[in-house]
Amino acid sequence: MTILETKQVCMYFGGLKAVEQVDMQVEKGEIFGVIGPNGAGKTTFFNVCSGNYAATHGDVFLKGEAITGIRPEQIAAKGMARTFQNIKLFNNMTVLDNIKIGFHMHTKTQLWDAIFHTRAYRADEEAVERQGMELLEMVGLSEYALTKAGNLAYGTQRKVEIARALAMKPDILLLDEPAAGMNPNETMQLLSFVKMLNGMGYTIVVIEHDMKFIMNLCNRIMVLNYGKKLFSGTPEEVKNNDEVIEAYFGKPIAV
Repeated sequence: MTILETKQVCMYFGGLKAVEQVDMQVEKGEIFGVIGPNGAGKTTFFNVCSGNYAATHGDVFLKGEAITGIRPEQIAAKGMARTFQNIKLFNNMTVLDNIKIGFHMHTKTQLWDAIFHTRAYRADEEAVERQGMELLEMVGLSEYALTKAGNLAYGTQRKVEIARALAMKPDILLLDEPAAGMNPNETMQLLSFVKMLNGMGYTIVVIEHDMKFIMNLCNRIMVLNYGKKLFSGTPEEVKNNDEVIEAYFGKPIAV
């Protein structure tokens, strides 16, 4: 089943063609990578898929439904969550409270309930706290539940950010350079973490510059260059493709 698809997606900024006629299909249950040199259009493409940018041309489909041009929160409600290059946790809040924010998009109480702490509000808060702890337990982060997010190591903060995205109950998760700024040990821990999430049934699309990370993580990889799709295939096919080597790597990849 194709869970995320783009057809001839273009994103122009004046005369700059940041993304040009990109077709992509992500199948349910896989880890799909998007790579390319700096300025290749990777993050811009993610922003189009997640609704942060409205495509200049082309269409985006989530589970077969056209989502082109609708707002990010509407796309999130339909089953897509994403993280960004820069970690966006609330550092003065606990890990559990950060996670609870993700769950709140599925609660039914309104501002009036929150102001007056109605029975429905209290029930929602209890359910969100229970679900938050269950999620932290599931992904191996429960020991940090009451720790302020800003006091965590960088690699753990990234895992918490991903866990918060999971609290939105997505069908597909988009990760924008999750290993950026990590040391080798943190990177390997993150790789195992993402594989664990995929083993739980999450479909994942990831942008990453660390080639060893991406080659050991993904089932399939799409290569962008100057905003255009250059190649798509398995990690083995990508690392042995002459056009990819010339455009991006400069030399064969040591994996």
